[in-house]
Amino acid sequence: MSGCAQPLSNPLPTLSPGFQIGDYVLKTLLDKTEEEQVWLGEQISVKREVEIVCYYGANSEQFLANARVKAQVEDGILGLVYEAVPTEEFIALAREVLPNRSLSTLAQEGILLSPLEVTRIIDQVTGALDSLEKRNIAQEPLQEHHIRISDKNEVRLYNIAQGGEPTDDSNTRKAFAGSLRKLLEFEKPGATRMATLLDYIEGTETQEAISWSQAQTLANQVEGQLNAPAETAPQSQATPKKSKNLGTIIAACLVIGVVALAIAFVSSLKKEPKIEIGRIIIVPEGRYPRPDGGFVEAKGFRIDANEVTIGQYSEFMDAWLKMSEKEQSKLWHESRPESKTTVRPESWNDFFPIARTQTQWNGLDMSLDCPVMNVDFWDAWAYAKWKGGRLPTEQEWWIAANSSASAREQGKDWGPVGGAEEKIYGLAGDVAEWAGCFTKNPAFPIESAKPTVLGSSHKSDGKDALTREWLDDPSTRRDDIGFRVLYPVEQ
Repeated sequence: MSGCAQPLSNPLPTLSPGFQIGDYVLKTLLDKTEEEQVWLGEQISVKREVEIVCYYGANSEQFLANARVKAQVEDGILGLVYEAVPTEEFIALAREVLPNRSLSTLAQEGILLSPLEVTRIIDQVTGALDSLEKRNIAQEPLQEHHIRISDKNEVRLYNIAQGGEPTDDSNTRKAFAGSLRKLLEFEKPGATRMATLLDYIEGTETQEAISWSQAQTLANQVEGQLNAPAETAPQSQATPKKSKNLGTIIAACLVIGVVALAIAFVSSLKKEPKIEIGRIIIVPEGRYPRPDGGFVEAKGFRIDANEVTIGQYSEFMDAWLKMSEKEQSKLWHESRPESKTTVRPESWNDFFPIARTQTQWNGLDMSLDCPVMNVDFWDAWAYAKWKGGRLPTEQEWWIAANSSASAREQGKDWGPVGGAEEKIYGLAGDVAEWAGCFTKNPAFPIESAKPTVLGSSHKSDGKDALTREWLDDPSTRRDDIGFRVLYPVEQ
């Protein structure tokens, strides 16, 4: 039939457990359609469990184009796509294994969600959709089975990014709001507010749908209200779910919602301004001590007042997604290994969503204003170059620590970066920081130069800004290593 795309010409081989595709091996068949098979498998080189989609449909070029877009999306909520491997018979796409429980699974099992649980789902999903929208990335329509919930109630979303120009998202809004509405436990406090918020998200005949960003903000506000200590009130007998009039609930809630938003807005005006993130401090020229004795006459420079934060690094990752491979290559250090292709910190998908919701990860109170961690030397180098600067040398670090621009109180276990003054903070706390040059350890003079991290961290026993540590591998990633950027003095 003319005008129709043709499937791959070769017949699909008999796929079975143990079949190897490049660095991947198939283990268990999970699903099968006329165009693809989905397998649970393993990436052999790193012993990582993955899902492998073997696509043999007609639109192989579009499938590959979509795979490339998905592989560039790294936001902590959307599932990761590692790579696509074309073969003569089909295309294999390796992606992250997400939790089994989905919204459709909950609906089938008759499980209802409390208003608080619904707010958290809305917060995470709308945050991911807002991120795609701001990057001008097209999306396939969201469906119930795309939204996954772990045993710890962490929300993940199948990677719905795709190539092409973004289109109307009304179907996604309708599906998302409808899925949550039928799972919402209407007998619980806060249900009326959530029903109204879902109406706002979907849009009605009399009101346009709100943006994903606005939906996330409202969800956070409702979550804060639901988490607040409840006042003692007379208990009443629960009304059966079927006797509830949803229209009446929504109408009443519209008034409550407007009042709540007005109160929240006025309250926000009364908040103390938070410490400014992104300050750059001038270190004056002068005579400064060397790390290993003696003094040096040094020129002035500019340096970040604090460590690069999780929020700042997420902006870099957003920008990275929009770059071509050629543009990305200009940011890498010349000795970066070819296997190093991503700037995503280790465990980013775990701690970034938690930082956005300001809860705890591995015992640490997290926020977007906390230092980014789990970055290797290559990540830090690329970010610094993207910002128009570079990583400081060991000598420059010492100069900054010994200068009048350094804050007196440097010791800090962990928390949001910065301080009230126009000073350099965090040299002896939060995280140790990557130096821009490899150096020799004076205790082992015959050994070659090694990558160096400077300053102490929240895991250090002492709180000394002049601490240094030599590492064996620039690819090292730890939750107590971050970095900051140094810039030339403006002309």
